[in-house]
Amino acid sequence: MTNQLTINNNDKGYEHIFVHGEKGWWVNAGKSGLMVKPMRAMLDQIEAMLSNHSRVMLIRFDLRMESYTPDNKIITVFNRRLFKWVKAQYGVSRIGFVWCRELERAKRQHYHYALMLDASKVNYPNSITKKVLQIWGELSGSAYVPKNCYYIMKRDCLESQQEAIYRISYLAKARGKGYKATQAKNYGASRIKLRANEF
Repeated sequence: MTNQLTINNNDKGYEHIFVHGEKGWWVNAGKSGLMVKPMRAMLDQIEAMLSNHSRVMLIRFDLRMESYTPDNKIITVFNRRLFKWVKAQYGVSRIGFVWCRELERAKRQHYHYALMLDASKVNYPNSITKKVLQIWGELSGSAYVPKNCYYIMKRDCLESQQEAIYRISYLAKARGKGYKATQAKNYGASRIKLRANEF
C-alpha cells in the first residue's frame, strides 16, 4: 500500500494538509485552524481500527445539551449505554470513537462525535443513529444526525480513509474549544490498540 494519496486537491477544494506519522492527510482546518491533540487522537484510532478490521464504518453525529455542565460526565453515561446496546446487537468486539466538546454563542456546550465499528458486522447506520437519538434524548437535549452521516473506510484504500478524515477533521477545529472547567477535557477518544505488524 502506498502512502501517496492520488486525490487532486483542485478537484475536491482541499487546502490544508495534516502530517501524521508517514502520511499527510487533507483536512478541513477552516479559519480557526485545528487542535493537534484531538486530530492525532482521531487518526490514531482510525489507524488502530483499520489494523484490526479490513473495513470500518465511521458514523458522524452531534449531541446537543439542554443546559451547561462544567464536566463531560454525560458523555461517559452515553457511551456506556450506547456501547452496551451496540455490542449486544451486533456482536462487535471493538468500538472506536472520538468526541470533541464545543461552546460558542450558546450558553451550553455541544459535542461532535465520530463512532467507528467493524463494517463486516455493521452494514448500515440507521439502527445505530436511531439508538443515538433515543439515548441522548433520555439523557439531555437532542441529537443531530447529518445527511451522508457515514463512511466505509477500507484498510487498503487511502481514498476511502481520506474522505472520512476530511469530514471528521472538523471536530478538531480550534473555534469553540476551551470554554470549560479546568478539569474537563476538550475531547475524548477510545484506546483501541494497533494490531502488530500492520502499520
